[in-house]
Amino acid sequence: MLKKIGAVGGAVAIALCWPFATGQIGEQIYLDTVGKYENPYLTISSESYDRGYMTSDAVSRIEIKDDWKPVFDDEGLPTVWYVHHKVSHGFMGVTSTSELVLNEELQPVADQLWGKGISPISFTTSTALTRKTDFNITIHPLNFKNDQGAQADIKAFVLEGTVDAKGAGEFYYQLPEATVTTTADEAMVMTGLKGGGKGVLDGQFWIGSQDFTLEHVSFKDLINKKSVEVDNVALSMNNVLTQPEQSTDQTEQVLTNTNMMSIDKIVSLDGHEYRNFNFKVAFSDLNYQAISRLGNMADDFDQQMSEQQAKDAALALDLLVAKGVKFTIEDLSVQTPKGDVKSNINLVLAPGIARASENMAQIAEKLTGDINLVLPIELVEADPALLEKSTMMEQGGIVEKDAENYSLQMKIEGDKIILASGDQLPLAMLLMLFM
Repeated sequence: MLKKIGAVGGAVAIALCWPFATGQIGEQIYLDTVGKYENPYLTISSESYDRGYMTSDAVSRIEIKDDWKPVFDDEGLPTVWYVHHKVSHGFMGVTSTSELVLNEELQPVADQLWGKGISPISFTTSTALTRKTDFNITIHPLNFKNDQGAQADIKAFVLEGTVDAKGAGEFYYQLPEATVTTTADEAMVMTGLKGGGKGVLDGQFWIGSQDFTLEHVSFKDLINKKSVEVDNVALSMNNVLTQPEQSTDQTEQVLTNTNMMSIDKIVSLDGHEYRNFNFKVAFSDLNYQAISRLGNMADDFDQQMSEQQAKDAALALDLLVAKGVKFTIEDLSVQTPKGDVKSNINLVLAPGIARASENMAQIAEKLTGDINLVLPIELVEADPALLEKSTMMEQGGIVEKDAENYSLQMKIEGDKIILASGDQLPLAMLLMLFM
């Protein structure tokens, strides 16, 4: 009996004490997450954390970084924001509900757009003791109309997903419908926005897949009764890391990046229809160590780099080129009112080039591939500059012309191009023609 009483008492004690444990774990997870968060646009810090027995209150401080502060200043928006978190300590984990804290200037605006007492955005999370977290971010429906004719009706935008302790996860989002009309009688209507992804953010790159679809979007000039309309947009991106066979060295990892886009129909402002637009491009065999270094240096490329930064960039570029690169436009095509455009490009830079930054001419020697392009004559003739170049290339035997199309077919072998006729030309000549 005493053993049973002791067991029950121990269980009760654990149940009573456990919220303290999960509260402490939850606070540590929060502080760790805030402390390690990195973003090029903003910084997040802990303003306060008041831990209680079953619940806790926390406030995060979000500050826009200096490069982006002028953008917010120009729009009259604060550059420092606060988010209030209500945290509950459960037996198996921690849950929280977060809302944006609005100041006295923004609160009346939010009340007008979203309704009095309704937060524009809410964020809920549920974190297990393993640090696996389920999350939901909702931008609440917005309905607005003023006396000047501006109005907006935007349904709820919902983003939800899961992320584990290592940063890997998946997410999904959707916005069913949005309609906006300006005081200048311009309107945007959008329906069926959906997307998602699965993978992990590794430094500069998302390793995994992402996709996006949009059923319809239109931009209308209501006064002149003109519009641009787009139907059934689909985008996808996939980044895959692989290890060469018989190699365990992570510096030998290669990245393959594939991007695809398709649009069923585009109606331009002048009423012309373009159908079945397709675009698929891929970069293969990119040395991941080199491309990561270049990605980390990307912000410096817009500024005056120091001598050391220039050397580091050259070394990363040398490594990338030395390992070889493949570039493919598998399909770039569209049906226009003047005919069908079709093209594809395949370029391979073979590995083995040493110190390419010191002698860029080496790249041409290792380059192989092929280029194919078909353009309707009617489309070419509608553009005087394009017609001039096409005529010049036809006279030089670089392109061929039949009753309906101009066509370009060539192979690249080192520093020369081989035309469909078998004639050979220096690669530099082709580059000059396209300039």
